[in-house]
Amino acid sequence: MNKKIGFLMVTGMGLLLAGCGNQANNKAANSSSASSSSLLVAKSNVKVNSDNMSPQEAVSLISTYCGLRYGGNWAAMAKEAQKEGLQVNLYPSSKYQLSDGGQGVAYDVTAGGKSQGLVYTINNDDVNIYQNVKENQKSTKLATISKSEMANYVNQEGQGKLVNDLAAKAQVVDKRSGDSNSSASTSNSGNDHKYGRSGTIDVPSEMQGTWYSADNDSDSTMTFGPHSYTYSDGDDSGTTQLYKQDSQWAQNEDNYTNQDIQKATTNWGKASFFNLDGEHWLNVRGWTQGAGDGESYAVKTETVDGKQVKVLVVGGGARNLVDAVYYQSKDMAQQNADKKFDDLHYLDDDE
Repeated sequence: MNKKIGFLMVTGMGLLLAGCGNQANNKAANSSSASSSSLLVAKSNVKVNSDNMSPQEAVSLISTYCGLRYGGNWAAMAKEAQKEGLQVNLYPSSKYQLSDGGQGVAYDVTAGGKSQGLVYTINNDDVNIYQNVKENQKSTKLATISKSEMANYVNQEGQGKLVNDLAAKAQVVDKRSGDSNSSASTSNSGNDHKYGRSGTIDVPSEMQGTWYSADNDSDSTMTFGPHSYTYSDGDDSGTTQLYKQDSQWAQNEDNYTNQDIQKATTNWGKASFFNLDGEHWLNVRGWTQGAGDGESYAVKTETVDGKQVKVLVVGGGARNLVDAVYYQSKDMAQQNADKKFDDLHYLDDDE
């Protein structure tokens, strides 16, 4: 009897252990399956690097990371963006009640343009991530993480190809001027010929984004959108909308001295392009500016600490002499304050 009981106990214990083992294996299998299903696309060996990213590449990296890391609406948006295209709309961060407004710009990420409350702001290289963002309601951060950490995570999950695919069709739309609730207003299109404007200027994609400089003993930033730029230097900041100016309107000198026109066009920039020293420059002058050559901007590739990096060069005057160089991170700007590159002609070279 005792042997039988002992045999049954051993057999029962064996079945129990086997059952536990099966449960453990099923749990592991389910965990593996869940991990696999959480991927946005099939894995690949393509890697991404967060250094010197264009605005389109940056929003694609952030969208891919958030889709992987947080799932839910972020993942659904990233998957839908593969069909509809990724679009990020730029608004003043004051439009929302965010716990961290970053540098004053809220990036509303969408698939095809329709907002889903997926927003991020930027502090230097760090990204503040939000979801379910609505106007007039407080929103709390999901996390703050650097773009380099995002790239490492995306590469680890084998989703680098998705970043590149999304970036190829991504659009950056600046909605910070005029009616921020309107997707496209006639007054912001620049085609109404009011005060001589005859359309917007398209800022080159490689120039779009935020740039930093510590030259001339001053920390300053410039953020270019598709048709505008925002300059910030301590207490001095402002946004300039970039338009083409009608040549016939410009021939009437009274237009330049009219105070009502001057007041109405304070934040307008007369923009055009020219080529010099093998570079394509964006020139911006005040809308009613008489004399002077304004300021010009070009993106160049320079060698910094043995690495090739993109920099924003700012030139001015009749000879377009360089006054400042901007970098894509604040740390790099501070480390290279007042650095001079041999292939640039500087304003103080003749002093």
